[in-house]
Amino acid sequence: MEFQIACECAGSPLNPGQPGCMPLVGRDKFPIFMDEFNSLGVLNIIPTVLDEAALVAKLNETDPRDRWTVFPEMKNLAAPPAENETEDIDGVPNPTGEEIKQPITFEHTGSDGNPALKAAYDSRSCRDNVVVFATFKGQLNGMNDGNGNLRGIKVQNGTLSAQYAAPVKGTLQKMMVSYLVDELENEANRDYIPAASIAFPTKSWFTKQPLEILPLEISNTGQVTIVFKLNSLYGEVDGKSPIEGIVTADINDGVAGFVFNETTALTVAETLVESTVTPGTYTMTLGAAQTAADVIKIDVVATGYAMRSFRVTLG
Repeated sequence: MEFQIACECAGSPLNPGQPGCMPLVGRDKFPIFMDEFNSLGVLNIIPTVLDEAALVAKLNETDPRDRWTVFPEMKNLAAPPAENETEDIDGVPNPTGEEIKQPITFEHTGSDGNPALKAAYDSRSCRDNVVVFATFKGQLNGMNDGNGNLRGIKVQNGTLSAQYAAPVKGTLQKMMVSYLVDELENEANRDYIPAASIAFPTKSWFTKQPLEILPLEISNTGQVTIVFKLNSLYGEVDGKSPIEGIVTADINDGVAGFVFNETTALTVAETLVESTVTPGTYTMTLGAAQTAADVIKIDVVATGYAMRSFRVTLG
């Protein structure tokens, strides 16, 4: 294991000498959230060489524990440093050995501050989050894991919050975001990946973020036909942007072209056809009629899209 800086007084003091000109990390531009541990139970780390294919693969991971989520550019970022916790004894502040972490706050403004963005943040509120930042210099800013890898900065559980601020005269709509860095994080281990190691520029990463699909059942008949709409997260109350172009093979419950009957615990073949009149409206025909009250689980697995499992109870 490589050396990782520990917060301790034991041993010889560390020397602060620098090997020539030291590069500087840039200001944070946008956050990339992910789970602390992946589906294998090991730390999610950032590869030191990143091309477009590697990024798109991480953004489209089917297991949310392996997936990265890129949020829009931050405005008015405030990241005050932690303070040493002290107790006054006879008028002298004595360090307790712990730090008081300060809230990290930032805003998404204008079209980036859409109210629907709150749902994306809220969906991460119960996860063990870490965050890596892309900087204005094209770097990735996070923590050194001690093995020469970059990992995310641990977010204290339960502190990630996003609140919508409606526009008033002279102001834009905003999404106000805040969180606390975990109290056990040691800022001495902050590190970054240089822009030269990132083949696909970070400034373009948000454009590769998959679109979230919101499904809406319209009808189901004869235990064989299901009609539903697929909309994006954004749009007006009666005009969410439709998700077009989903095909039979994009319906996938482990096997392309199949759904899962949760009542019988069996997979069921299906055929999907998009309406030529109403974009984003689909008719699914099951390969065989099922039974009334059966629950059919529908999953869309397609690059560029993400959707939570959609369940339909057959009439």
